Amino acid sequence: MAATTKLIVYNNALREIASAPLADTTTANTRLYELDGAWDHAIEHVLAMHVWSFARRRATLTGIADSVSFPPYLYSFTKPSDYLRKHWFKSDATDANQVDHVEVAAAFYGMVGTGLLEYVSDDSSNYDPANWPAHFTRVLTLYLASLVAPKLARAGADDLGRLNAQMQEAMDYALQQEALFATNVQISTDREPTMRRALEFLGQTLAGTVSIHNHADKLRWHMNGSWDHAVQYVLELGAWNHASRRVLLTLNTQPIPGDTLSWIEGYSVGPASEASAADNLPAISEWDYGFQLPDDFLHKIWLKSDANHDYEAPHQFLNGNVYTRDEYAVMEYVSNDTDAVDPTRWSMNFRETVAAYLALLVSPEILAETDRKGQIKINANEIRQKLEAVFAQRLSDAKMRDAIQQYPKQPPYGRFVQARRGSIGTSGLRRGVY
Repeated sequence: MAATTKLIVYNNALREIASAPLADTTTANTRLYELDGAWDHAIEHVLAMHVWSFARRRATLTGIADSVSFPPYLYSFTKPSDYLRKHWFKSDATDANQVDHVEVAAAFYGMVGTGLLEYVSDDSSNYDPANWPAHFTRVLTLYLASLVAPKLARAGADDLGRLNAQMQEAMDYALQQEALFATNVQISTDREPTMRRALEFLGQTLAGTVSIHNHADKLRWHMNGSWDHAVQYVLELGAWNHASRRVLLTLNTQPIPGDTLSWIEGYSVGPASEASAADNLPAISEWDYGFQLPDDFLHKIWLKSDANHDYEAPHQFLNGNVYTRDEYAVMEYVSNDTDAVDPTRWSMNFRETVAAYLALLVSPEILAETDRKGQIKINANEIRQKLEAVFAQRLSDAKMRDAIQQYPKQPPYGRFVQARRGSIGTSGLRRGVY
């Protein structure tokens, strides 16, 4: 396939305005003059419209201490010589958020001394049509045509409107293609069955294998970004068997958060002539022992002084610790360790629940529709409401089936039953039970 050239782009633009093509880019004529005059501007304008994958560059910027030029920022950074527009400025490419900064004229100002900049470059290589993807070429061609149309084709408002509509349509398609380039992250194979099920909930696949929309890759990409949140959220919703752990809490004391001997604003003190010893202060804690929670702790199932007891021991969670009145305690809890979040260890019911929640996370909340008159209206998205119902049903079913696998336990007797079964004195005789 022949590489795209300037002559090809010129003739495509002329074709859009019904003008005669050029034989070459050297023979002087009005058409060539107008196209040459608009060429550089058209490329720079379209380059700046999006963070095109072929035009991205990265540079590590080292700041110069400067707290005067643009306070409160402490460092100034010189932009790369080929800089056109910013994509992001971070401490590390894997960071979720950018560093605090501002862009002013030919410089960046920030709070950190170094940063990684990803930007769109206007390097000369990006002005060579041979380096352009087809979707960028189409947008550029239509924009170039709109620039020269008034002079070469005496185009009026209707003609320019048609070209602009075509360019917007081409831009929408180009953005879809660029989005596919951003979904090139490798997804772990053990996640794929859950994601495929989520896609089925979204109606993106037929019979589990046949794709009927081109959004599947983008949806998987978004699901992968939401994966850790979705799994932890569902883990917190139940006492799942596969994620249940037990730990003996002992040989540990943790200070009560906020426990201090200093006076706290709001305490009422006596007259100055009276002693104000620390003993006069109210006790800040009713607990005798504090224990650090396990590193993989997600939420408690139960905490007892002995696992054989029916009732939980009095306790309170504060700031990553648990406090009790017992020197020893046994706690059963839901973990988020590597086994708990491993999809190969999940029951099908738990997988269904995670899949339903993933589908809910990536589904749109509103839907734009066009009526018969071409007017856009916003409606509540029924798909999201249906997904919420699916998630609630899957969660209920998963929790029920997970609980069925446990040994049925006799609940502790209530006060009425205990009173009916109570003994007289120490004889051990039961009242009313024969």
